[in-house]
Amino acid sequence: MTVRIAHISDTHLGSRPRQGVKHNVWGEEMRSRLLENDFYERFAELFDRISEMDPPVDLVIHSGDLYNSPWENNPSQPPVVAQETAMRVLKDFIDKTGIPVLILEGNHGLYRSLDVSLLDTLKMAVAGLDVATQVDLKRAFSDNTPLMFSYDKLDVFCFPFMDHAVLTSTGLVGDFNEWISTSQSPSSSKVSVGVAHGMDIDRSLHTAIFEMGYDYIALGHDHHLHKHSKNAWYAGSPERWRFDEIRHEKGFLIVDMISGAAPKVTPVHLEFERSMFNEKIAIDPDDTESTVIEKVEAWLEANRLKGPWEPASASRIRLKLEGKAPRVSGFELTMALETLRAKLLAAESEYNIAQFVWEIRQAETDHSPSAYPEIDSEFLIEDPEEDFRAYLETLEVDEKYKEETLTKIAVKALRISVSHNEETLTLENLSEGED
Repeated sequence: MTVRIAHISDTHLGSRPRQGVKHNVWGEEMRSRLLENDFYERFAELFDRISEMDPPVDLVIHSGDLYNSPWENNPSQPPVVAQETAMRVLKDFIDKTGIPVLILEGNHGLYRSLDVSLLDTLKMAVAGLDVATQVDLKRAFSDNTPLMFSYDKLDVFCFPFMDHAVLTSTGLVGDFNEWISTSQSPSSSKVSVGVAHGMDIDRSLHTAIFEMGYDYIALGHDHHLHKHSKNAWYAGSPERWRFDEIRHEKGFLIVDMISGAAPKVTPVHLEFERSMFNEKIAIDPDDTESTVIEKVEAWLEANRLKGPWEPASASRIRLKLEGKAPRVSGFELTMALETLRAKLLAAESEYNIAQFVWEIRQAETDHSPSAYPEIDSEFLIEDPEEDFRAYLETLEVDEKYKEETLTKIAVKALRISVSHNEETLTLENLSEGED
């Protein structure tokens, strides 16, 4: 008997890109910002596409990170619109098709210090929805019972996100693997599916899962849609969560299975009206701040980004400015880029741009980009104190102002500005760390 599932993942509802975003533009007036709304529209598109599949699927599996928050860098719950969207789309889909949906809890949308889950609230609102949370996992592990759901044609064994450091610090790694091998083993003739949220890189993907003989393993956490191993796939994220994701095709997976046979996995790719750019512009040795800005403007022209404002297609841009030039000050270049951004994102702008951010790399040593867009800096200055002192040397500063004090104020203000928190510059925090 053939079983067909749709495998989706990492929808990150409630993502709100903030850095360098055009002000006062809405995806839905007074409800969701323009780029936030992209994630809601993509979520609805997923279920519209799945509902049209012929033959229809028997089950939809979401392998984690339904919502974007809470997570370790943002403890707040998802926006109300994110929760409303999940509820409305899922209810409409199940009511229309009768197809059940199973959602796994990932590392996003997870209250790490509380034994409660947003997915339980969603389940209470949507008939036909099953959820597997970290609380469920801890309970099953403690009771040495399976965490699985049985449907007409298949059994699904669930592995919500579990931080490997937690298992290590409590000395439970061996016990956890033992639970997998004893409690999570397929015990019927039905097609068996394992669903897990984890990756090798952070050791959150438990290798024992791959020894259980599941007919298919639906993975989440990695935003790149790809095959992980013989019968295990990541569905990836359907929307571009980071700028470096634009090199990957986005979508979901349709998986056809027969018990004991290799699954047939068919990627379904999605198209995007909104263009994204993640490009490098070289800083040459003879450049100045002005000539670098001219290069940026020439790049904008070459990519045909001038045009009337169109919310659905307005571009998102991230530029990496790399190279060393004696006459280019990171501080001055940042100020020049801020001026350019104000021009590009102004209400009367001639450019169809929704977001413009950058990173400056002037050091000899390369640096890895941040893992998440919420903590991406818009610029990187290797030694802000040295850079600001060099800038002061180009000015005529009144002798009553001490260079050391001015530098301290500038560096503190810079750190506050890139930390994205609510801290303000005061005399008290200016002197923090001093004896």
